[in-house]
Amino acid sequence: MSEKKIWLSETKLEMATTAIIIGSIDSNILNECRSIYKSGLLFVSSNDNIEDDPSSKFHTLNLNLNHEVILSSLSDFFLNDTTNPPEVKVSALIKKEETFLYEKFIHLVFNEIDTLLRARKTRKETGFLRQLQIFSNLDGYLLHRIPEDWHGLGEKNLAVVVGAGPSLDISLPLIKEGLPSPIIIATDSSLKALAKEEIIPDFVISIDPEKSFEECSECNFTPGIVILSSQSHTSWSENWQKKCFISGRVIFEDWLSEKGIGKSSVLAINNAGLTALAFADFLSPSAILLIGMDLSGGGDGRVRYAQSTGRSNIEIDASYFHDIPGNYNKSVPTPFFSDWQETSQACADLSKKRSIINLNDRGAILQGTNLVHPDDFVEVKKLLCENLSYFKGTNEEVWGKRRKIPGLGLSQILTVMTRICDQTRQTLEQAPVGCNSSSVLKEILADSTTASLLGDFAFSIMPMLTSGKVEQSFEIEREQLKVLLWKLEDGILKCNPGEEFILRFLNEKFC
Repeated sequence: MSEKKIWLSETKLEMATTAIIIGSIDSNILNECRSIYKSGLLFVSSNDNIEDDPSSKFHTLNLNLNHEVILSSLSDFFLNDTTNPPEVKVSALIKKEETFLYEKFIHLVFNEIDTLLRARKTRKETGFLRQLQIFSNLDGYLLHRIPEDWHGLGEKNLAVVVGAGPSLDISLPLIKEGLPSPIIIATDSSLKALAKEEIIPDFVISIDPEKSFEECSECNFTPGIVILSSQSHTSWSENWQKKCFISGRVIFEDWLSEKGIGKSSVLAINNAGLTALAFADFLSPSAILLIGMDLSGGGDGRVRYAQSTGRSNIEIDASYFHDIPGNYNKSVPTPFFSDWQETSQACADLSKKRSIINLNDRGAILQGTNLVHPDDFVEVKKLLCENLSYFKGTNEEVWGKRRKIPGLGLSQILTVMTRICDQTRQTLEQAPVGCNSSSVLKEILADSTTASLLGDFAFSIMPMLTSGKVEQSFEIEREQLKVLLWKLEDGILKCNPGEEFILRFLNEKFC
């Protein structure tokens, strides 16, 4: 590259194979970059008339396009390298009058890269764990999914969504009396706080594969119905008598959908708080009250949980905090920009259908919500009591309903899974002695059906398998696959298929 000062700023990443150039640049420099970043180059400008060249993975982006198109273009570009983030280079030729426009985009692109890195890191580190939980929860997901009959059960009622943010210490005691007997939907981390206040939730949401029941609740506090995802830690299902599963953004569930096992209407989204909000909307209450939904850390930004949850010692360990609009301050810090952004947008969308009240003395702005300070809550209580009905629950016939696959359909899908399981184990067993594990795994995952069945595990290791690097042995991943196959077989039997299927399962191979 030329030694001439051409970049106002640039990130330098040793493994980067793609880059984003922001602002007008000399054509020679641009061509030089195109030859260096062969996996993909995105040229971002407000006025340059340069055409895309998909054959060389050179793409352009005009900043005058709307926000959704810009985000979509960034997401598409990130797919050029699914392992490493792109370098970002800001041209020194940006005109003074265009500074604000480019600064806004630079902030956006770094937020998107930060979100992307967190998602990739999570998938890479927890792919095996997530798939292990999915197979452990197989019987629950196939036989105990949320029924459509629950839609609308909250009409003319108030739903309270309980988060676990620091403000919960102030707001939770305020809902103990004076409200019109609401439907209480609690996030998992709020359970100990609810137990201390002797508040019994109707529903509890837990979707995190790493968060166990023992971390969040007292051993004898298992009230109401727990709403789980297929990736939830299995301790929740083991400890709760009444449980129900919802679908999510899960590769394995997508595979099941292709086989005719449709997803639930309400989905597990991002985190327990956002999922609780979506579940509240599913019940169709007249109003939703949010408590403990701070979406920003307390103190200097590192305090994540209220003291009453018993988790206030767990501080946020992040190298970078985003400044986002605050309820009572101009800005508040958060390391979870995407969580706030997605929750705020969800509130904005839901507020078009029903009133959403955010009871908070701190925290981040949530679009579309009516902010109420705890000091002013007495008057709000009166209004809610005057306009909403008391929630009396409903009979066991309704709450006991579950969406499940009928006998023949269950036997068919279990047969398909068993066949893939047997074929995969056979490939592992027949591999020559000393055969490279990466070769065996590539052969197994080359089949798209098998890769989809293995879902998050396959997704987490495929980029490494196809990167061309030979220094990784993949012995651990090979052993993890064996564990997953065992867990899948165990999950199949826990579904209680018919006697004929069990006899075949125990006495013959399906491949």
